Amino acid sequence: MNKKERGELIIECAKRLFVRKGFHGVTVSDIIDEARIARSTFYAHFPGRMEIFQLLVDRYAAILLDAIMGINISRAGDNAPLSAQIREMSVSLVDAIDRNRDLTLLLITAPLGHDDQFDRSVSDFFSKILSAIRQLLTEGMEGGTIRTLDPDTISYVILGSVKQILLQWLVYREVNDIHAALDDIIEYTLFGIAAAPAVKTL
Repeated sequence: MNKKERGELIIECAKRLFVRKGFHGVTVSDIIDEARIARSTFYAHFPGRMEIFQLLVDRYAAILLDAIMGINISRAGDNAPLSAQIREMSVSLVDAIDRNRDLTLLLITAPLGHDDQFDRSVSDFFSKILSAIRQLLTEGMEGGTIRTLDPDTISYVILGSVKQILLQWLVYREVNDIHAALDDIIEYTLFGIAAAPAVKTL
């Protein structure tokens, strides 16, 4: 096993432990035992567990941002309707989350307030997601495909809704088929809950 492979082994073992016990319940000794390596081997790769957690968060953020930024909603039109583009992005996002559900669970259920560095890492992760959502909203408003609203407020609403859906899906198991729920989620995001006005007939 070369150095890179050993580093990935340490990361994978740490991830399993973080998911199983929570970041705050894992020590460097736990990771060493899980990976079955010497302490000196661990420290040859990482200064501590926080650096591994940050690496995992950065990798995951890159995957989600790639899915989110995969559309240009400012260019939506007859040939590429906004709802279809958002559904395509949503499917990519859901698939990425499903492939990384362990990290998703770790981040959406992370207890804050115990470690400033950990709190910053989680906060920075969600800030990156918010920034990407705001960018899409701003582009859509400038392109005329989204009506003018405060992008900050709407990005908070969207992220809050997504986090709750993920909890219902991954933690509480009350959303059995997330793909089947996408159409309702997209319809709500685009049009809210107001019923379409009745068409008057003469």
